[in-house]
Amino acid sequence: MARIDRLPPPVPDPVRSPPVKVEGETEVRIGTLEARVHVPLAPRRAVVICHPHPLYGGSMHSPVPLSIAKTLADQASETVAWARFNFRGVGASEGTFDDGRGEMEDARAVVAHLAAAAPGVPVTLCGHSFGSWIALRAAGHEPSVERALLVAPSTRFFDFDEEAFAFRGPRTLFLGDRDEFCDVAEAKALASDLGASLQVFEGSDHFFLSSRRKLALAVFPFIVPEFG
Repeated sequence: MARIDRLPPPVPDPVRSPPVKVEGETEVRIGTLEARVHVPLAPRRAVVICHPHPLYGGSMHSPVPLSIAKTLADQASETVAWARFNFRGVGASEGTFDDGRGEMEDARAVVAHLAAAAPGVPVTLCGHSFGSWIALRAAGHEPSVERALLVAPSTRFFDFDEEAFAFRGPRTLFLGDRDEFCDVAEAKALASDLGASLQVFEGSDHFFLSSRRKLALAVFPFIVPEFG
């Protein structure tokens, strides 16, 4: 598949997006993790959102995860539970970066928490960039996860190995055609290998700088198919 390149050296103190509270969310601790969770009275779907790379400024307040959470709040707050959280070592989450191993356990812990808070409903696990790599790998370990969304998977930096292929539920990839870390050909190869669908945003880069709201609205029917 695509080559695996080295990530550039991280800066000692990366700039992170300022905290933003989405309407309906409650600040909670999930074990050692800082999270913001919304659980309505009668949820039909639950969504867990994983953020970009912790060493490069990623957090639950990063623009793409935040836009997805805001769209869930605007479109489906009465029937969809969701959680966004900080990986270990980010914000008030305890611990240090663990090269994806511990971060996968973080995602699994949040899935388990949300599945317990909204018992019996299907879970969508999604992520942006590094978060998409974590989400897909974690999905294969959690029976409550029904589908997985990968936004801008960085195929040049993260190995989508056997663990990533363990999950067999519906999967889709969203990519900007100007993505700096995964070109369209690489995304098509990954989608083909996974048996996943692929949607390409024209004119968008890895961070969807000019189209985050549009992206969030586009992914909504997949992450919440009950509204499709």
